[in-house]
Amino acid sequence: MLKTLIFILLGLGRASNVYSAPSFNYLDLSKVVNRGVTESFDDSAVKVQDLQEKIAFKNIPVGLQTFRGIPFQILDPAQNNGRSYVVLKGHHQAEFPEAVSIPAGHLKAAELYFLHTCRWGGTAPDIKVAEYDVVYDDGQVVVIPLHVGAEISNFWYADDTSASFIAWWNQYKNADMGINLFPWKNPRPDVPIQSIIFKSASKMPIPILFAVTASNQEAPISAVSPKPEKTVQTDTSHWDIFTAASSSVQGTVLDMSSLLEAPAGKHGVLKADYEKLVFADGTPARFWGSVLSDGWPNFTPAQEAQVADRLASSGSNLAAVDLSKISSVPQVLSGLIESLKTKGIYAYLINPNKLVLPPALANDPAVISDGILTLGQAVWNKPAADTLLPLAFKDDPMTLHPDKSLPAQLSWVRPLGVPYGIFWQDSRPNEYLSEAPLLMASYGLFENWAAVLGMNVSESDWANEVEMDGDLSNKPSLWLQWPIAALVYLRGDLKQGQLFVLKTQDPSELSAVNQLKVLAHRSGFNPGHHRLTTDPMGEVGLKLKVPDQSFTTDSKQINWRGNIGVVQVESARFQAFIGFLGNRKWNNEAWSVETPNLFASLCVVSLIDEPLSTSSHLLVSGVTRMENSGMIYNQAKTKLFDQGKPPVLVERLTAKIILKRFRKDTKLKVRGLDANGKVVKTRIPSKWSKNNWIISWVPSISYLEIYR
Repeated sequence: MLKTLIFILLGLGRASNVYSAPSFNYLDLSKVVNRGVTESFDDSAVKVQDLQEKIAFKNIPVGLQTFRGIPFQILDPAQNNGRSYVVLKGHHQAEFPEAVSIPAGHLKAAELYFLHTCRWGGTAPDIKVAEYDVVYDDGQVVVIPLHVGAEISNFWYADDTSASFIAWWNQYKNADMGINLFPWKNPRPDVPIQSIIFKSASKMPIPILFAVTASNQEAPISAVSPKPEKTVQTDTSHWDIFTAASSSVQGTVLDMSSLLEAPAGKHGVLKADYEKLVFADGTPARFWGSVLSDGWPNFTPAQEAQVADRLASSGSNLAAVDLSKISSVPQVLSGLIESLKTKGIYAYLINPNKLVLPPALANDPAVISDGILTLGQAVWNKPAADTLLPLAFKDDPMTLHPDKSLPAQLSWVRPLGVPYGIFWQDSRPNEYLSEAPLLMASYGLFENWAAVLGMNVSESDWANEVEMDGDLSNKPSLWLQWPIAALVYLRGDLKQGQLFVLKTQDPSELSAVNQLKVLAHRSGFNPGHHRLTTDPMGEVGLKLKVPDQSFTTDSKQINWRGNIGVVQVESARFQAFIGFLGNRKWNNEAWSVETPNLFASLCVVSLIDEPLSTSSHLLVSGVTRMENSGMIYNQAKTKLFDQGKPPVLVERLTAKIILKRFRKDTKLKVRGLDANGKVVKTRIPSKWSKNNWIISWVPSISYLEIYR
């Protein structure tokens, strides 16, 4: 289907080999172990006996065990004269040996895995408490230093560290204990290892070793910890219940269906004109849309009409339909495309299996044909699992990471000289999801992408009664600014950037300055048969601050301040502040914003062909954080344990907005709208100060409409 399909951040490289599972060898500790798991661990001089449950070593399983995906052979004391692990000398136990030598049997290893811990480990992390000396057959020695809180952890209150992973965990009363797994990459994998010397630094901690495993290749460490994580819930006590948009906003100020030309295909077959798309009659084309979820083959005719209506009213003139998971084209596809076509929505069929389309579909100008677009794909905040809990994910905004953001990823792989479309995904749970629609619409124009597809649309997005039931694919924080993003993109409210031709597609091969230039210009690589050079005009007045990860695009319309996590977009008919806006005043010639909300996406757009300073019809939008009721996270908010239930809660937005007008106009009125575009019967405080109109955002609304 696609001329080029580029996957990034999905674990796919440019070339892949057939995966083979690692093989493991277990070092023999039987002759050096000096302690058994059932023995007490006290200072015999004071003759205080630990409780058997408290010492907890007796609960450690023996024999062949797997911890965090790595197998270990822990000696059974019943079969080894009561001995199963190694204890070395320390301040509290001076009678143990200072070091032991473990035979390695001349094996070669790419990776070594140590199962170890220490007692009385209250030591600063910069103090070496022990070491492993890896002795090779050629006599060379590599020393592996061990520091508490890095390569090794204290037995009491053990946890993952910067260099190790808790492998086994046990709880005693209100305290917990455990042993850690430390992976070590062998710098000399092709040289046989003669022995490993386990050596104590004779400090306060007592180093303890249970097992060593060698592997012929690096094995993945499981992210699932045996230690129960502490959980948190967002304080939503002052948040409001969010009433999601119904299946249509038709007839309201949010209705962007007028941007679409119905029926789709009326201008003839779509063609490529260098980097642009044009129809057969010469009409230029640009596409904004969504990807339908896997459930589309089960649509009823009524649902087909609903999804077409919802997409059209939100301003989407393109719907991507994925055929990759079906073996033949279902009859329902014709009905779906006809419903989309009637509303002015084109269909882009993702057809990697080359399924044969019925002639009527294959020749329909409302269906974008094979090879028209080069499609790039990028993902931000992709969960580690799609449906299973606990769900590991990133809770990180793009605004803080311009060099890794979706626009950056898509620019690195963009081939110049052909129409380029992109499909972006930004997943919930994620506190910062509201940053995406306006940012992607702005960059879609600046980079001159021919098509922008974002957000998988699922069944609950177009149900008659939309209800959040924990479905993480339903993203009301995206839907709220989707119509505005569509308007800005399809209307072309931002200027195209100056050309920057990449010399390499590997970011690490470019200087830090050039990495930012990729985002500050219209960027891509030269596929080879085009004579393309960087436009020198783009360098004039270009502002880059590499240490701050900050820049202003060559068009002067996008200002990205990565050091504070804020993106500012400025054009005559559209303005936006996106990111960590809290407790600062954001100001330019068109408007200013003050809000105590830590993170938000705020924008103002003219709904008519007039600049903001004179327009008589404006829409102001503000989106903050949203959650299902009762969502439970780990403390870092990077893992979800409970996806919650209805209703959806939205953080209250409080803001003072000042619209800077060409002149005072007391005929202008302001009213609040809900998520459906319906008028909210709530007074919106406002006042004039010379030619500045000061408006207060009321938390119960989703939009402000300015009108005469």
